[in-house]
Amino acid sequence: MTEVRVHDEVFKMFPSFRRGIVMAWDLKNQGASPDLEHLLHEALDGAAESPVDLKTDPRTAVWNEAYRKLGCNPNKFPPAHLALLKRVQKPGARIPFINRAVAVMNDNSIRGMLPVGGDDVDRAGGTLELRPAEGDERFTPLSDPDRTESPDPGEMIYVVAESGEVMCRRWNWRNGFKTRITEETRALVMNIDGLGEDSESRALEVRDRVAGMLERFCEARTVAALLSPSSPFYRFDL
Repeated sequence: MTEVRVHDEVFKMFPSFRRGIVMAWDLKNQGASPDLEHLLHEALDGAAESPVDLKTDPRTAVWNEAYRKLGCNPNKFPPAHLALLKRVQKPGARIPFINRAVAVMNDNSIRGMLPVGGDDVDRAGGTLELRPAEGDERFTPLSDPDRTESPDPGEMIYVVAESGEVMCRRWNWRNGFKTRITEETRALVMNIDGLGEDSESRALEVRDRVAGMLERFCEARTVAALLSPSSPFYRFDL
């Protein structure tokens, strides 16, 4: 059983926050997929052809405001989806095709203009939660797997409750190494975060598209849910 939950304090600070979640299993995540690569290239071309001002567009500005509310400088620690959008809003921009599931995440982060992230369930643990850090948790950066660090107290983290292993620092700034999605990943949980105006409808729309793409391109079986102030957790019993 895997439980995904959001701490009450998160919803108290950000009442509009919604987290769409997709559990996928029996995943086939190996090899190329020309059709998926074509969709990703379409998303990249669309972002370059119709760039938005990431500082003023309501869909992106709300994340900069949330980071500042948490005492985090979004210029120094940009949300991952904003860093991605900034990178691809240039003619001819391309990003690596790491594997099918990661391509699904990137495609939907770009098209939906909201954070889409995922973790390998078999590498994580039974309870995955978004909450403020106590400061004694452990994080192994994706870019530096030989180093271990701890989050700042009060920092928003996505963490394995049983082990204190941080899967993502500063809400959605940096992913961890230990729960990364690889070609060998067979079960995962993807998070689709909505914040601000129309947060629920936007999170649900992208959530359902993510589930459909995982079924189509990874031949996965999926279950989807939505976390909100009235439903702060969901248990997947597969």
